Amino acid sequence: MEIINKYELSLGLESFDVLGFRSEEELNKEILKLIKIRSEFESKSKVNTI
Repeated sequence: MEIINKYELSLGLESFDVLGFRSEEELNKEILKLIKIRSEFESKSKVNTI
């Protein structure tokens, strides 16, 4: 029988400073920038998806 060591890394397990941020608040601000709806889509009632 072969033993396999498997190591998985998840961002959810790392602290904000390890990810390169000075505070948790700074990390949260950057996350909000990434998930913010672009202004050209805010005025439309429906966003087209592929």
